[in-house]
Amino acid sequence: MSPNIVAENQASNPLPPSFNDFASKFTGGKGPTSQFYTHCGREFFHEQMKALIDDEFAYAWEHGIVIRCGDGISRRFYPRIFTYSADYPEKILLASIRDKGACPCPRCLVPKMEISKLGSAEDRQKRKSSARVDDVGRRRNIAKARNLIYKENNRVNGAAVERILKEASLVPNQNAFSDNLSHLGFNFFQMLAVDLLHEFELGVWKALFTHLLRILAAINPDLLNELDRRYRQIPTFGKGTIRKFSSNTSQMKKLAARDFEDILQCALPVFDGLLTGDNQTSVMRLLFICAHWHGLAKLRMHSDPTLQLLDDLTTEIGSSLREFSSIVCPSYKTRELPRELEARHRRAAKQSKADDVTPTSITRLETTSMKFEKEGQQIRIALSPLYQGELEHRTPKARYRRTDKKLFIKQLTQIERRQTRLRRLRRNYFPTSPLSHSNKERLNGSAKDHHHIGKSEALYEDIGSFLRTRDDDPATKNFLPKLKAHLLPRIQAARVPSDLAYLNQVQAPLHTVEPQTLDNVLFKFNRLYFHNTMCVNYTTYDIRRAQDTINVNTERRDIMVLSKSDSSGTDDSDESLAFIYARVLGICHVNVVQTGAATPDYTPQRFNFLWVRWFRRVSPGSW
Repeated sequence: MSPNIVAENQASNPLPPSFNDFASKFTGGKGPTSQFYTHCGREFFHEQMKALIDDEFAYAWEHGIVIRCGDGISRRFYPRIFTYSADYPEKILLASIRDKGACPCPRCLVPKMEISKLGSAEDRQKRKSSARVDDVGRRRNIAKARNLIYKENNRVNGAAVERILKEASLVPNQNAFSDNLSHLGFNFFQMLAVDLLHEFELGVWKALFTHLLRILAAINPDLLNELDRRYRQIPTFGKGTIRKFSSNTSQMKKLAARDFEDILQCALPVFDGLLTGDNQTSVMRLLFICAHWHGLAKLRMHSDPTLQLLDDLTTEIGSSLREFSSIVCPSYKTRELPRELEARHRRAAKQSKADDVTPTSITRLETTSMKFEKEGQQIRIALSPLYQGELEHRTPKARYRRTDKKLFIKQLTQIERRQTRLRRLRRNYFPTSPLSHSNKERLNGSAKDHHHIGKSEALYEDIGSFLRTRDDDPATKNFLPKLKAHLLPRIQAARVPSDLAYLNQVQAPLHTVEPQTLDNVLFKFNRLYFHNTMCVNYTTYDIRRAQDTINVNTERRDIMVLSKSDSSGTDDSDESLAFIYARVLGICHVNVVQTGAATPDYTPQRFNFLWVRWFRRVSPGSW
């Protein structure tokens, strides 16, 4: 499917600068108050939403719309709004509630002071019993408040208005979803999906990581240097899964959400041993639960067991956060980090309060934040990564760089229209198959192949010379007999039907193979050909084809494979281990000829193989 078949991200325009001039005409020349300006901004937002959620959309919601499909058959479709992905500032606009009010959640009426009870039985019951509903009572209260403002000239935040709306943290604004879809039974509060990027990675985890840095600084500032050193030692992994860490991770400079995600995934070995005693155990357990919960929450395909596990982990993460806040944190007198102090100085300077700034202030972990509360809602909308549209923000940002940064709204529209027309021309003049669209991941070689290794034979070495120059290297011990013993069943398997080939590709132990049989395996020109990279194709858990790369010249040369008894050649192989691990020393191929009476064809055959060094098991362990 083409990536351009979806609509652009909906973006609302703020109030124009000329609005202040317009409002001043009705306020005696004075500018509007901040409360009045905020109220008008909310009204303006929902008026823009009404252009999308209009009467035509409501009619299609109820009666459907007939669309002629690509197969020529006309079908009736009923549009639905399942989820709406947004950060917290946009969610409060959509839900028509006040920012950081007494009940800050857009989906329930859990009080702010009870957010720290995340995962408890009381918290679960509270979320169910106090879920927000767009009912007649809510709409009646909004109508009463608006009547006080527009008919009786009360202030937007006046006492009379507050008595009606403050208890549920509502605001006196009309809601486009409520006005146009409530009569169809649509509860717009339930469409707001969990935003892991802003609410966990840049919310809960960033706050937790920052406080852990404060604890390390309180124990010994040198521990921050050790933490930075450990993060620098972590190699990259996959195609963007784990990126290279910055030189000073503890300073948290110019970090995006993906960087905090990588920091969490690699936090366990980094924090190991930096604290002592029971606090070390509690912190390591909390880090593991956070990483485990985050990994499950970002799954692109769920089953009943994974949802149950995520539910159980939500209880554990709430319990661990409360334990960390009440037991571990009071053990240390934590203060602001240097970067936090500098940021506070800058804020105070803007407010002309530089003389009142204290050197450093004592800080603690805030567990009543709205971002902690959202973790408890992850179960209901489990596949939140599929609902988020954060990556689509790259499209308008790329277009923005092509504007003059002044009249950019008009220019962005022109660029989008131009790109749309070019795509339409391309489809008309160069029709392609659905699989050749630009959103298809580019793979080296065919996606149907198990792996891909280059065909070049420019880099080679004589096998005899190769072994002589590495005579003292333990990795070359019995290299040639092992290589021939490995290739022999593969040569024989190449002569049988493909459905039987896998059964025959089982390497026999070296001592069970007769030397005369190995002597029949010859190499063309006695050469060993080397390659720098190997691409391995695989099917991901969500039924997609993906590719990983092994590069012997970088840190991406360690592999893991399924364990088979006596297949690794290690002395301490354990059948109970699910996987065995190795370091790839070389990516090679040879052109093989098998002699003997049973071989009628002497045409060389190419066989790829990996020269590896198996890792030994250090100690048993499992999570």
